[in-house]
Amino acid sequence: MDVRDLLDIKAICDAGSYRKAAETLGVTQPTLSNRITYLEGKLGAQLFDREHGRSRPTELAVLIANRAEIIGRDAALLTKDIVRLASGQAGVVRIGLGPAPGRVLLSPIVEHVATQLAQVALEIVYGSTRALADQLQARDLDIAVCHPIESPGNNLTCDLQLKADNVIVAHPDHQVFRRPVAGIGEILRSFPLAIPFLEQRYIDLTKQFFDVDVGQLPGRIVCSDFESLVRLVVSSPRYFTAGPVFAFAPEIAAGRLRVLDTPVPFNHQVALHTNTDAFPIPAVARVLDIIREVFGTVLVRPAGH
Repeated sequence: MDVRDLLDIKAICDAGSYRKAAETLGVTQPTLSNRITYLEGKLGAQLFDREHGRSRPTELAVLIANRAEIIGRDAALLTKDIVRLASGQAGVVRIGLGPAPGRVLLSPIVEHVATQLAQVALEIVYGSTRALADQLQARDLDIAVCHPIESPGNNLTCDLQLKADNVIVAHPDHQVFRRPVAGIGEILRSFPLAIPFLEQRYIDLTKQFFDVDVGQLPGRIVCSDFESLVRLVVSSPRYFTAGPVFAFAPEIAAGRLRVLDTPVPFNHQVALHTNTDAFPIPAVARVLDIIREVFGTVLVRPAGH
């Protein structure tokens, strides 16, 4: 069998008839019929049951069509890698950042790359862990820095870099500091929350620990721009937010945000992800080394906490 055979079988399975499949493939129906008949003879097995103008695939044809779909996706990804290299874009590295690590990593990554890799261009996007995982899988990203991706599969690496305390922070004049509270569950129910993404991990954990569905809280603000969200909480005594302590380090140190004494019973993890199926572009490996270097110098706990 060759690739054309796979595409023929998949087209017939998808279309349900030789006539429609032939139109899709850009060949005549007799040509397609002859190709399938010849292939069935070579395989010694029937691929389609032909009746009443329709072609019902056998189990063998379904198996081949499923494999053809996988091969087709791989061919598309290979084409993407080839075009990228052939167009002289080997020096472009595409990085996806989760909101919290992105807030502290973006500037030092850019500065280090500009200093050490003058010929490398960066394309940087922010997103939730799931969104970044999908883009990494599709090779729209070279690197993702976010929560560890759950069930990454065999082709996505997950290199855990950091575990940090999660904290609740608010303006020093926020009401949460003016009266005793029974716990985090009461805080979530009583005061408006401002958060960057509704990560499923945190939705599940808040349900587990506090019996609160973060996704259904009234008055909450969800903002994809974490920098703007922090500025909102710094300027307003109405909202509180939560996240890894390193994300708020400058504001905590300057007294613009205050940490609630009640500890959050689960930590924040940051991992470095790549796609091992992608073409090994040297610039990506060098940027990975820079990000690991930045992890060791930037993502630290703020003094006094």
